[in-house]
Amino acid sequence: QKLKDTIRSLAAKYPYYGVRRIWALLRKNSDYSRINHKKVQRLMHEMNIQGAGYCKKRAKYNSYPGPDGQTTRNRFHRRFQTDRPLQKLSSDITEFKVPTTGEKLYLEPILDLYNKEIVTYALSTKPSLAFAIEPVKELIEQLPKRGYQTYLHTDQGWQYRHHSWRKILRQNGIKPSMSRKATALDNAPMESFFNKLKTELGELSQFNGIPELKTAIENWIHYYNTERIQIKLKGQSPIEYRQLAS
Repeated sequence: QKLKDTIRSLAAKYPYYGVRRIWALLRKNSDYSRINHKKVQRLMHEMNIQGAGYCKKRAKYNSYPGPDGQTTRNRFHRRFQTDRPLQKLSSDITEFKVPTTGEKLYLEPILDLYNKEIVTYALSTKPSLAFAIEPVKELIEQLPKRGYQTYLHTDQGWQYRHHSWRKILRQNGIKPSMSRKATALDNAPMESFFNKLKTELGELSQFNGIPELKTAIENWIHYYNTERIQIKLKGQSPIEYRQLAS
């Protein structure tokens, strides 16, 4: 009964956590450090507890139409793993529309594939070139000296094909990489992040305008980086994983 109560409490605190992440949280507790994931799965099934919904399909923002520009080759070829911080980065732009006002908000994060951390991001009501370049400028300011190449992977959106985007990367020793046209899986980690964010934010109709939505997104990204555990990071949050590895 004590275990059931603990599971129920964790599921209430983290409604989007499924069996694997509830199990990972339990194992951090000395009382349940040796618990089997199948037992957790069975008890959650008995209590009718499951992670809340990752099944809703959403329209994807299409940034391909726009000014012509130069593309570059796909340097990742879906090889997203790396054991070096800030070696392989990924970025994209996604759109949010507030139903109550019809306003739109755009988010562009930069994701470090080493530990799935959002190292920088920008929010804007317009998907302009200046908006797209802002996170890159912030990234450059915090890049430490390193003995290896940094790559930044994106789709073929017009912002990433623009000469200004390519110029700022080239001047700061960052090599661009691009997905093939209309191939979302070539940037799967970024798509996965957007899916988590939009699912766990909930219905956009709950927000009364851009300021509320912007605050919610900022709070969720902070939670994602500092608290939201990931199985592929050995049950740690992105920042926990980086700090323990350093």
